[in-house]
Amino acid sequence: MRLFGLLLLSLLATGQLFSQDITYTLDLSNSQHHELKISILFTELEGESLEIRMPNSSPGRYALHNFAKNVYEEQAFDGAGNEVELVRLTPFTWEMPVTNGKARFDYTIYGNHADGTYLGVDAKKLHMNMPATFAYGTGLEDRKINLVIPKKEGWSVATQLVKENETTYSAPNYYYFYDSPTMVGKIDWREWQVDGQTIQLAMMHEGTNQELDDYTEWVKKVVAEQQSIYGELPSFDYGRYTFLVAYNPWVDGDGMEHRNSTVCTSTGSLEKNASGLIGTISHEFFHAWNIERIRPKSLEPFDFDQANLSEALWFGEGFTSYFDDLSLTRAGIYSPEQYVNSLVGGLNYVLNSPSREFRGPIKMSYNATFVDAGTANDATNYSNNFVSYYSYGSVIGLGLDLTLRVEFNKTLDEYMRMVWEQYGKPEIPYTMENLEDVLAQLTNKNFAETFFKEQIQGSKIPDFDALFEEFGIKMSLQNPNSAYFANPKINDNNQVQSTVMRGTAFYEAGIEQGDKIISVNGTTINTTADLNREINAMEIGKTYAIEYEQLGEVKTGSFTAKQDPRIMLSYLSDDKLSKKIVKRRNEWLEIK
Repeated sequence: MRLFGLLLLSLLATGQLFSQDITYTLDLSNSQHHELKISILFTELEGESLEIRMPNSSPGRYALHNFAKNVYEEQAFDGAGNEVELVRLTPFTWEMPVTNGKARFDYTIYGNHADGTYLGVDAKKLHMNMPATFAYGTGLEDRKINLVIPKKEGWSVATQLVKENETTYSAPNYYYFYDSPTMVGKIDWREWQVDGQTIQLAMMHEGTNQELDDYTEWVKKVVAEQQSIYGELPSFDYGRYTFLVAYNPWVDGDGMEHRNSTVCTSTGSLEKNASGLIGTISHEFFHAWNIERIRPKSLEPFDFDQANLSEALWFGEGFTSYFDDLSLTRAGIYSPEQYVNSLVGGLNYVLNSPSREFRGPIKMSYNATFVDAGTANDATNYSNNFVSYYSYGSVIGLGLDLTLRVEFNKTLDEYMRMVWEQYGKPEIPYTMENLEDVLAQLTNKNFAETFFKEQIQGSKIPDFDALFEEFGIKMSLQNPNSAYFANPKINDNNQVQSTVMRGTAFYEAGIEQGDKIISVNGTTINTTADLNREINAMEIGKTYAIEYEQLGEVKTGSFTAKQDPRIMLSYLSDDKLSKKIVKRRNEWLEIK
């Protein structure tokens, strides 16, 4: 977040860093009931009134969250502690008078959802994502923030905030404060140095010290591998990066990036789920470069009150998703065969999604407000018109990396390093034109223009069959000579339960979700097994009749059986490949 760096330098230069502080004090007396009491003291205020506002957005998330919904017992006080009038202006804002330059706002907030966005409070912990927890004074965004956390025996504090003393932690301004999740409780710590900077792993878990030690070695490998991609670690503010990790039954699964830290939560355990959990660690740490410092201009500055629209999430999230498992493979945590097999799900999801008829990666990114922890009471048609920019961008990143290696003897690693050097390291927000220009520098202008026009502005997908062949990977159909229905499910009443996908037999026949299947090709259908038997007996290219009930009316339709397009990948052994292909694959996956 570039704004923080500029503001910090400015504040240090002018000596304003330690004046006009805003102080938040926590009361944990009712934490067992998921309540946190918060008091905010404002000093050296100008004017006769102060507006207090609760944020609606959280860094790394693009939906609106209405955090004020869990705020209650609001009270306002003057500097002497006398209660004063508090007026509710909007669902998210209050107004109170200022007396002698001072004002105090107290409130209770409920939180029982510990993840990367919300607040979790109970007898074991404080899990605070700041926008979900703390109101702010409008017009005071550049002031230093102090957070006072009462000491509790056996508890410690994990955060990217600056530790002032045993109970007080600070941020230079609201922008940094809201980007600084804080975890408080019984935490196991692991810490090491990389090029003069401190990396911390702060974990709340139910496992053993040995399990944590083993996992720490994996995290170290992730840090080292991703450092090698960019050639260096970012210069972390205050020389420290912290993994805030909670693996226990009392959290909700998530991963969320921040400038000098990340939150990773799961109900899984180190004993049973470590190999899956490390994927989130890899993804979020890659964000320390890509999206925290290699930052799209459309997200600068991040708006904590409104939804944030960006065209670049296919790159910020999608390319990060490409590198997360690739990093684990190169680090020796996943085998090359495991990695190649893991690509299949994302490829089938993106390649076979009808949504690419409507949107390319940029427009998929625009939809983040509605799909990234967004909620809707009414039905949506996302199965047909949306594919995740995480998966979409990952598939594009895979295709681009393989293409660069085959056609230019270049790599996506080199491209990311160039974007880092030109935009991330100096913290200059980029545009789509900037990304295209860097690709042209790595390859040529014609290739870059064509790639962005066809695959980023448009929705063309590269020829993966041919690309994989150049890396000793065979791409073939999962189910040759099998008709494609996109795995329809029917319930005990023979009603279609899943969304009917465009391009499938049911869609062609006019069937919709909720319709009752009566017969296929003259055979009565009573169960999903009956339906699958009929599907398995179909001949590709042949037309079949189907009878169904829709909105109380019996209808008939027909469809032509089409080949199931889903693919599988086979990792071919070295002895079946040329030395050139083995060398290229080994360089891609860093097989020693």
